[in-house]
Amino acid sequence: MHELKNVSRRTFLASSLAAGVWGGLPASQSSASLLRSANEQLRIGVIGVGWRPDIKRQGRGMALAKQAVSLCDVVMLCDVDQVALQHTNQTVCQGKAETTGDYHEMLDRPDIDAVLIASPDHWHTKMAADAMRAGKAVYCEKPATHHVTEGTRLLEIEKETGKTLLVGTQQRTEYQQMFARVALMMRQGRLGELQSIEIGLDPGNTGGPFPVTEPPPELDYESWLGPAPKTPYIKERTHWTFRWWHEYAGGKMSDWGAHHVDIALWGMNLNPLNKMTVRGTGQFQTEYQDGLPLQSDLYNMPSTFEVHCELENGVSLVLNSGRNGITLNGSEGRVFVNRGKLEGEPVDRLKDDPISRNAIQELYGGEIPASHMHHFLDCVRTGRKPISDLQSHQQTMVVCHLANLSMRLKRPLQWDGHSQTIVNDDQATLLLSRKARPGYGLDD
Repeated sequence: MHELKNVSRRTFLASSLAAGVWGGLPASQSSASLLRSANEQLRIGVIGVGWRPDIKRQGRGMALAKQAVSLCDVVMLCDVDQVALQHTNQTVCQGKAETTGDYHEMLDRPDIDAVLIASPDHWHTKMAADAMRAGKAVYCEKPATHHVTEGTRLLEIEKETGKTLLVGTQQRTEYQQMFARVALMMRQGRLGELQSIEIGLDPGNTGGPFPVTEPPPELDYESWLGPAPKTPYIKERTHWTFRWWHEYAGGKMSDWGAHHVDIALWGMNLNPLNKMTVRGTGQFQTEYQDGLPLQSDLYNMPSTFEVHCELENGVSLVLNSGRNGITLNGSEGRVFVNRGKLEGEPVDRLKDDPISRNAIQELYGGEIPASHMHHFLDCVRTGRKPISDLQSHQQTMVVCHLANLSMRLKRPLQWDGHSQTIVNDDQATLLLSRKARPGYGLDD
């Protein structure tokens, strides 16, 4: 759940380059104003606002609330940390939003049209399922799932309810559409025959052993745990460091991997993902036995790693803890892209043979979004299919979840998308699921 940071000078220069090459495609002020007017009556709730007063760091939910508050009515906030909850209400909503520590109270309100979910990862699927069943449209931060079978069930619930679900993979719509253009370069063959893709996700964190303490009085720790196993309170297992624990998240693989793998599969138009072989190695602080960590007081996701995925289209996809970004290698050149840079000979050639605005509009299935939040609200208002849809996100997360599982089991895995199993590996197939605590399952 990355914060939307202020645009750096480097990012601005990269965006300016993109605008120079492709003519620049930001939404006009008039179209944004029309969308704002059309969404004036939409009423939104935010689940998981997050805030760390000791480091003055906002959570992803607080950032989403800031985006939404100027486009619609943010009428209710939910968080199990009362300090974060009240801070966000005062600073973002001027104290006017209702607050609760129980998201079900939000879902019970018939006047709320949609919810923004930015809780820790292990809660995403459960909250999204409950919200859709309550008749709400959903903006769910990535990753929308904590394990593979959650995604399969969530797709069924999305179909059953017919509600809109957009995933917070903002690289599809924002950053001056640099990533969308890279996807089109792949689809239009501008790199020639695509041979391999290398994705750098940065190193993970190391730390511990950490002490067991009492939860702070402002935190409802039982509700924070939710579907996850009951464990004694360790501060470093919650709030901003939850993603370095297998029980709540997937480390860098499901953090940045959810963004960059998404762009790679989007560009290859590889959906559904029917076959794949994954083999990976990682440096863990704790030993794993039968795919599960043996210590509970150390960060247990890998700090460094390298995973090789052989895709059914013959492309080799490499995920590692190197420089953040996506490197595409084709017979006609190499392209590198991240949120601050876009470079390579195929990019240079676009100055003489640019990608058309019509091609980008066709990729989006309509007008180019002003932002991910604008796009979500437009989907709620019109019933338009989100560009960051759950089906394609599920394919991305199959890659990321299997990459982590291969590292934990220390063996290659062969994915069969038709049966949603791992070939000739019953133990690994069982680990595609995780049993939720009673009362917190998707169908509880």
